[in-house]
Amino acid sequence: MRTLRRKNVMLNRLFPLLLVAGLISFAACEKKKSDSITPTYGATGNPHPGAQTVTGTSTPSNPATENTSMVVGGSGWTNPTCGSTFSVTLKGFNGNTDVTLSFATAARTATYQIARAPSGTTSCAMTILNAPGQPNGIIWYGKTGSVAVTTTSASINAAFQNVVCTQQNFGFPTVNASGFLGCSQ
Repeated sequence: MRTLRRKNVMLNRLFPLLLVAGLISFAACEKKKSDSITPTYGATGNPHPGAQTVTGTSTPSNPATENTSMVVGGSGWTNPTCGSTFSVTLKGFNGNTDVTLSFATAARTATYQIARAPSGTTSCAMTILNAPGQPNGIIWYGKTGSVAVTTTSASINAAFQNVVCTQQNFGFPTVNASGFLGCSQ
């Protein structure tokens, strides 16, 4: 009887330990669900099994493919009138093409270098929206070139030749702009 009691006592002590060990092992073996983002492909599954699936933003592609040149001013071009000869912008329109010269301070008689953004009295910026021969909706930014500005008491005129313009994120292709912009009161 004593031996039987010893076995019961031993089993009573051993049972909780076995129970705890079994629960730990069951919990360790249970597959955990991932909280990560996973692609969904609908009922058909991945259309390209074995191919890497890209998530996030994609690399932008350039819709323009060829260099073009344009002449600004002359027949078909419209220049808005200046509010005064202290203007900081000159604009020209032809259809849906819009060319703008921007200055940091009032334009004065001088030669300005083309820059991405106007600064001081030595540089100005050129932008072209919808350049001829290029896809619509693209803004072209002046990269290199110079602009000769002449001001009078009643007008501002800017002449430029071979101003190279590129897109903000792409160095190729280019739009080469030559011509003139002006406004008068």
